[in-house]
Amino acid sequence: MLNREALWDIGMKAIQTLEVDRGILASGKEELYGCIFGRDSLITSLLLLETYKKTKDAYLLSLVRKILLNLAKLQGREEQPQSGEEPGKIIHEFRPDNHAHLTQSLEHPWYVYPDGVMRSYDTVDATPLFLMAVHEYQMVSHDSEIVPLLEANIYDALRWILSTLQKNEFGLLSYGIHPDRTHGGLNVQSWMDSGESVFFEESDSKEGHRGKESERPAYPLAPIEVQAYAYAALSKWGTFLRDRYPEFARQMLARAAALKDSFATYFESSFPFAVEGKGRPLAAVRSSMGHCVWAGEYDEETNQFISILATESVRKVVERLIEPDMFVPDAGIRTLSTSSPYFEANSYHNGSIWPHDTALIALGFERAGYHDEACKVRDALLRAYTYFGTPLELFIYDPISGIGEYRSKAGQGACRTQAWSAAALLAMLTLP
Repeated sequence: MLNREALWDIGMKAIQTLEVDRGILASGKEELYGCIFGRDSLITSLLLLETYKKTKDAYLLSLVRKILLNLAKLQGREEQPQSGEEPGKIIHEFRPDNHAHLTQSLEHPWYVYPDGVMRSYDTVDATPLFLMAVHEYQMVSHDSEIVPLLEANIYDALRWILSTLQKNEFGLLSYGIHPDRTHGGLNVQSWMDSGESVFFEESDSKEGHRGKESERPAYPLAPIEVQAYAYAALSKWGTFLRDRYPEFARQMLARAAALKDSFATYFESSFPFAVEGKGRPLAAVRSSMGHCVWAGEYDEETNQFISILATESVRKVVERLIEPDMFVPDAGIRTLSTSSPYFEANSYHNGSIWPHDTALIALGFERAGYHDEACKVRDALLRAYTYFGTPLELFIYDPISGIGEYRSKAGQGACRTQAWSAAALLAMLTLP
């Protein structure tokens, strides 16, 4: 049995091993995701900042600063439909080399830029996460240089969110595929980015749903957690920039309020994991609703927890996620309820457990004042880390055989060293 000190050493060693000149790799250099990913880097950063608050380890701050500055250099500058690049948009995946499996061997190869680098911008959440991370870094570090250094990047990222919200008829932050695109890429652009993860729950069977093109969710897709990230980004920067750029700040705060209203209309009643292009909810119970709590914060001046969720909804989300179909006391929180016809323990996103996902939920519970629930989730995840002895990408908990390794039908297993899983481990070890 690993003690907390041993677990800390595992997490910190993994972070140090994954650090590179451009920031941090999503997984080990020899593993499938051994390159820079925007979303992974930013969630890793936010988890490291949470850890820094308790440890005051200057290394963590310096690493986060490096991550942010380098992601800013990779921020979208032009319209490129083949890669998903747009001005202000934060990158999804950066591969200067080792990209032949994506750019040469597929039926629809991913786009390679003229300089030979593969850059993919197929992410709807990296941009608000970037804004959340920069804001949190400057609040925690008191680094007076970071905002001036990244001012243009911050502004462009905020403009991207505002313009993308404006394009959606329901007032939600959503994504789709550009009609001129001929190259390959990701069709699902939230953190659960596999094709299996998007479906209508009300289908009678997997076969019946997948055999009917009309039953497929329509673009654009608006994931639940992305709305919470966008609300947090707009609210934080709208408040921060109110004195310096009052009109722009007013636009951001007004749009944040409008987004909260749209969220109430489309998500509050049952917390679907996404809303598709015709306004229909994708109603399966997923862990991603917990990110809406994590993206909130406790306001000491008003003694209130502020998030995109209505006050009473925070409690509902907490209670729903610790029900037995979602919460495994010896492992963590499943990505999909066991009651869903799409549940499969040994799946990538339809019932597996991802350490970073469970950790964000535990942190959200703690922020919202649900300490006992946060400790239950934390302790469950630490048991899993102890079992595997490494900050792996994901794992499974089968109702019959218990905790085990993920293995795809093609034989692919989980990455053994994953940045956001290592950062999640450190954050869980410092949770009260």
